[in-house]
Parts: sequence; C-alpha cells; structure tokens
Amino acid sequence: MAENINPNVPAARRKIARIRCLQDCIECLQMRKPFPDCLCYVPSQLEYKATCKTTFKLLEEPSKESKVVKEVAVTPSTLLLVSGEDLCNDEGKWLRVLKVSGAPSSTETVSEHTLPGNGAWLLLFSSRSSTEETLMAVPVRYEEEKKEEKKIGAFFFKKPVPKIKSWEGVVEETYAPILKRHRGEITPPDEKAVRRLKSLERGWTMEHDSALVQLMSQNLFQEAENLGSLRGFVDSIGVSSYSAGDGETANLTDEDPNTYWETDGSEGLHWLRLNMRKGTIIKSLSLTVSLADDNYLPETIVVVAGEADDSKVLNIVNIDWDKTTETEIKLLSNLTEHYSIVTIRIKSCKSHGIDTRIRSINLNCLEERSLGFDQDFFKEEHLVRYPQLQSFSREIIYRRSIVLQRFIWLLDSVIHCLIPAWQLAIDNHSNDGNSLINMQHLRQILPLSRKRLTLIDTLLKVSASDPVDRKIVYLNRHAALAHRADPASSPDYSSTVFMQLHEGLKPRNRSSSPLTYRWSTAYDQWWECKFISEGIVDQGGGFRDSLSDLAEELCPSDPDAAMALPYFVRTPNQTNDDGNVNRDCYIPNPSCNDLDKFEWIGQLMGACFRGREILILSLAPYVWKRLVGESSTWLQDFPTVDAAEVGLIESLTNMDPETFAITGRMWSMLLSDGTPVTLKCDNDGNPCPLAYDEREDYAQQVRNIRLSECDKQIKAIRTGLLKVVPEAALEMLTWQELETRVCGEPEISVEALMKNTYYQHIEEYDQRVKFFWSAVKNFTNEERSRLLRFITGRRRLPVSIFISTGKNDSDDPLPESSTCCNTLHLHKYSDEKTAEDRLRYAVYNCVSIDTDEY
Repeated sequence: MAENINPNVPAARRKIARIRCLQDCIECLQMRKPFPDCLCYVPSQLEYKATCKTTFKLLEEPSKESKVVKEVAVTPSTLLLVSGEDLCNDEGKWLRVLKVSGAPSSTETVSEHTLPGNGAWLLLFSSRSSTEETLMAVPVRYEEEKKEEKKIGAFFFKKPVPKIKSWEGVVEETYAPILKRHRGEITPPDEKAVRRLKSLERGWTMEHDSALVQLMSQNLFQEAENLGSLRGFVDSIGVSSYSAGDGETANLTDEDPNTYWETDGSEGLHWLRLNMRKGTIIKSLSLTVSLADDNYLPETIVVVAGEADDSKVLNIVNIDWDKTTETEIKLLSNLTEHYSIVTIRIKSCKSHGIDTRIRSINLNCLEERSLGFDQDFFKEEHLVRYPQLQSFSREIIYRRSIVLQRFIWLLDSVIHCLIPAWQLAIDNHSNDGNSLINMQHLRQILPLSRKRLTLIDTLLKVSASDPVDRKIVYLNRHAALAHRADPASSPDYSSTVFMQLHEGLKPRNRSSSPLTYRWSTAYDQWWECKFISEGIVDQGGGFRDSLSDLAEELCPSDPDAAMALPYFVRTPNQTNDDGNVNRDCYIPNPSCNDLDKFEWIGQLMGACFRGREILILSLAPYVWKRLVGESSTWLQDFPTVDAAEVGLIESLTNMDPETFAITGRMWSMLLSDGTPVTLKCDNDGNPCPLAYDEREDYAQQVRNIRLSECDKQIKAIRTGLLKVVPEAALEMLTWQELETRVCGEPEISVEALMKNTYYQHIEEYDQRVKFFWSAVKNFTNEERSRLLRFITGRRRLPVSIFISTGKNDSDDPLPESSTCCNTLHLHKYSDEKTAEDRLRYAVYNCVSIDTDEY
C-alpha cells in the first residue's frame, strides 16, 4: 500500500472504491476517453528530508552530464520541496527540486534556496545502486506530519486531518463511501502533470495500448508461487524432476524442516535452476539437508552460472559424509556481479544413491533498486517489433505506461473479488453479466497483471481430476500414413490417428465413465499407445507423437498436403497471392456438421491448456478471438481469414459506376471452403446481377454471412474447451495467450532452444555441442520445429531438451533420439558441415520413433 493514504477508510471500503474506479476506467478504455483525474493524480509538491550531511548537486536537466545549477550543503534537518512528478531514466530516479530549506524544528542555521523557473533536478538514486544503500533523501511520511499536528491538535482539541498525497489515496477519497468528517485533505494536484498523464494523443488507439502492453509484458517477470524467502531475489525455480506427493518443489522454500524436495530421475542428472531477478548479486547461497536422509545426501555439487552457450563454473563442492555432521552446505558467498541464471547440479550422492533430497535452499542477495519501465526503456531499439509505437515520442509512451500500470495495480489489488464463486465451476458456461467487472474490454491490457496467472493456476488446480487408470489405445500408424497419402482410400476417416484415438478413448462399457480431460500437470501421459506392427514401448514419447500426428491430420504444416480430415479447411489467404501474413492458417469447415468431433477437439485443446502438452492447430487469429470470447470485427479481424474478400467488399462500396460495371458482380458469394451461396436468384435459380445501387446491401449481407459462416463449429469447440477449462480462466486471457498455451510458441529461436536445453554426460564446451549449435543457427524455423519433433515428439516450445553422448560404432552416423525422455544423443563428426548435414537429414527423414525403421 502506498504512503499518504487515509487511515480512516476501512479495508472493505477501499476495495469498493477501487472496483468503482475500475468500472469507470474500463468505460474510458471502451469509449477511448481519458482516464479519471484521480487515477492520473500527481501532487503539486512533496516534502523530502535529507538523510545525512552532504552537498546536493542540482542539475539543469535530468542527466549526469547536465549543467550544475546550484550546489547546496544539507544536513539531516534539511527539507526539500519537490514536484510530485518525478522521472526515471537509464541513470536512475530524479526529483525536480523547487525549494531547499531547514526543518521548522531545526536549531541549525540553514540557508533557504528557492530555485528559479521549474526548479532543478536531483538524482535520488542511481539505477546501479543497491537497496541496502542509504538514499540521499527520503519522503516526509504521514506519521511524522501527524505527530506535529497532534501537538497542535492537543491544544485546540482538534483531531488532525489525514493528508492525501498519493494517487491511490485520491482514488479512495473519490470513490469510497465515507462520512465527511472522516475524509482526508488532498494535496492540490499539479494540473499540468495530470493533463499530461490523462491526454490521449491524436491517433492513439486500443491497438497502441495493446502493443505497449505486449512490449512491457515481454520484459515483466510474473512472480511465481511458493518462493517463500527467495521471493525478493528469484523470479522462478526450475528443477530436473520431483517426486509427486512428498517430494514437491515447493518444499524447498516452505521453511519447514520436515519437508523436502526429492528428485525422481537418473543418477548424476539432478539440478536446481534459479532464475535470478534483475540486478541481484548473491551474498550467500546454501542448501540444507538432513543426516537422516542417508544415501539421498548430495556428495558432489557443481554450481554453474549463465546460459548454455556462455556458462561459467562458480564452485565445486565435495562432501565427505563420514567426516562431517554439518547440515548446511555452503555453495557461494560474496559474489561481485549479477548472474541471470544459477544452476546447482548434483553430480553424485552418498553411497552411489540414485536420487537426492534437499530440505531447503537459502539465499541472500544485494539487490539493485528497481526503476520499473523508465523513460529510456522506450527508445527506438526496443520498438522495432512494435511499429505502431514508433511514430510517438518516448515521453508520450512513458506517460501512457505509467497510467496503464496504475490501472493494473488497481485491478490486481481486487482481482480476487471480481470473479463470483459460481463462475469458478467447470459446468458454468454462461456469462449473464453478473460479474462486477466486464473483462471484455481489458483483454489486451491483462498481460501486465502480476496476479492474474496465479489466479488462473488456482482455478485449474481446484477443478483438476486425474483418472485412476491410464487408457490404452491401439494405433495403426501405417494405415494412417496411407490415408494421408490418399484420403479417398478411407472415406469414413477410420484409418486416421484422429479417429482411432477418438474411438479408443470412448468408455468401453456403460459402467465406465467418460474422460473429463481435466488432468493436472502432474498427470503427464494421458493415454498409452500400443502401435500395431511397431516394436516400441510407449513411455511418453509415443503418446506425444500421437498428439503431433493428430494435429498434423487436422491442420497440415505442408501447404501442398492433402487434407486428411474434414474438420478444418485452409483459409482463402493460403491460396491468395496478396502478401498477407496469415497465409498458413486454417478455419473450421463451414460445411462440416459433425459437431461432436469439434467438441472433442475443444476438450483436447483444454487438456493442453491445463497441462504441458501442445496441440499445434494453426488457426486464424479470428478463430482464436472467437474461442476466448473476445469481440471481433470484419475490418480488423476477418482479414486474417480472407484479406482479399475484405478488401474487395470495402472497395465495392466506394466504386464509381464505371468501375463497378466492369466487375460484373452477381448476387452470390463463396464461403471459406468454396461453397457457393446465392443471395438473390432469378426464376431459373441463377444468381441475379448486382445493380450499382444495391452494392451497400450486398456488402452488408456478405459481411454478416462470412463472419458467421462457422459459428456452429466454433461454438462446439468452445463448448468442449469450457468442459475442461473454467470460463473465468478464459475471461482473463488474451487470444494470443490461449493460442500459446494450447499450441506452444510458434517461433523457435536459437536463444529459446538454448534456455530449454540441459546436458547429461557431456559438457557445454564439447566439440559435439558446438557443432550442434552451429547447425541449429543455420536451420530455418521449420527445421528447428522438425528438430524439436525429432527429439521430443513436439513441434513447439516450451519443452525441455536433454543432450547426451552417442555411440561411435561407425563413421559420421545419424543422430539418435529418445523421445520418451526428450534426449538427443550426439555422435562425433569429422567436421562441422558433416554434423549439420546429418542432423538435417535426421529431422527430415527419421520422423518415426519406431527403431525398426532406421
């Protein structure tokens, strides 16, 4: 909670005030009006107090290179009157000082300095300073003011009035239902600063807000749950494995000596990964163990910092448990630089134990002061991927970011109050408007929320339901491949992996319950595949491969491949040579009325949303928006399906009669699947010619029909999705987030692959690893997707990849993989080019996990 708020406002009424303000803010977003004054409040002036005897250098501009306006000697009794509008840039946080004087109670003689014009700038703290360093000046707190007023109040028998100097406090004063005698005194606002924050620049639209939020959210770490005492220093903790039940990862930070993290993997391959917060410098890092754990005790530990291609060993610890009884294993102390990633590798355990147990992880750090998104963050190089923002100055973008962050702070402070209990149920699929806040107009702002994803995870956990037994499904992939080559060979599609899975997962008898698909993340293999005429055992790789095969049948990645199933069709953008960026997308088939299958597809999508698996369905953004419940329009969204038709219909309404006559347009149209639709016909059933004065009516009918052409199919998919995912969770997501959680990241960069790669029995600097990354850097995005499929059975991130050594029984052999454990076995190659050629051949030709085939 911010300082300088009214302590007379009860907590419940604070929440009411914030919700009321949110409702007004949402209306402003919807109507594209400026936000309320209270959200944009900036006090005209604030008081700061010097913390030590020193000399302040007051500068002309907020830059260390700027001219010194005045040097002022100050003591701890010196007061600074500053503008309420501060500024943060690459150098640190700046205050605009208006006046410097001695405190009223000071016995020292301090000169008073009133600064001319708009004042001068003082660097309050550097962007490189630690949170343990003392600030040059601190705000005069409400409590100190209250003490002074109580002295006066005691004489006059008058209770002091709270002074409100923060925007949070002004929001509560404006919206909270409180009695007049309990109200505070709001410091007059800086009218010019408020207008600057409120103003909506000409041409700034919701699309610009969305782009700004995307930019900021890409650089905003979401706070993970269960970080305990590590919360201030670590963004997240990753582990190699954990034992479900007693050995969960959360036990590392629960501060309970009786719980532990226990691995569930192979000897010598255990690790803990700390994703450190920006600017943190480790002062001490240690692990706590229990001697009672015996051969679970770690014996050799290697601490590594940095990324896979730029790693550095910080320490190696060897413990002789026959000679020590210490239960705290000290790993690092007094580092002098920041490392973004620190990995603790447990290479061996006592008495050759296979798994390890750690009771807790202990971390203490120096931490740089956070400036959030400073003004220099919005410089040109950060806007390259967001061309919508490039026409605005960084000052304008910075101010808009401030007000959006204030809005999100309000939302996060009451988000748990905004979703009624009845909306948390899986079976509730309707929104009758009873929610306190309509999330519809917040969708593209929500990625800034720090608490939203935690709430979504909670909704998923409380609705999870794991089956007692795992289903076994028999698949004939040879028949499925034959069908893909010639879809006419199986008119009922029974040979496809899709149909084989659909039938195999049905209840076998009346006493069997249908699958709910609401599996928890711990239930990581939903069914077991028995592949006919293939000599493999499915330990997870076959299951994931079946999902990949199913997705490939629904939405082929090859634009020239025949459609194996009738449920989706290629969008017209795939065939129109108009430079449209959505040329690899699909849309539900308007002519397919097998709605049960669409509903099942929705359930599979929901299962992927809940778990770690992905189902790559390259649907048009228009479809994802409909599925998540966002509004969609003809001009903004339907071009992702048929840009040529949208352009033609819009140009038709603006044509002159001569140009219109050349088009020879009839009262007919085509749906996305090529089905002709006649809107007006003659006595013979042929489409009537379109007259010039009828073009507006025709255009509107085309818009309505095309926008609703696959309503039934999308509704069926959404129905299946909502059987698995609570509607309240979907309401808090953007369409981009839904697509990513179902399909994974569409772009597979080398950097992203490196972050998800771990090494077993091989070092990062090994020649084989260097050859591997050299090859991957030369791969296209499609080839990197195929590489993922070859190693893991998945085609998109996120997924962990393990690199290990390979056999050397032949010259330059093909790489080998074990999709069940996401492992690539690297061989030795004669040179870099050979390694790349062999790897590329493998990802294109060794797509089956049946070892009998290669």
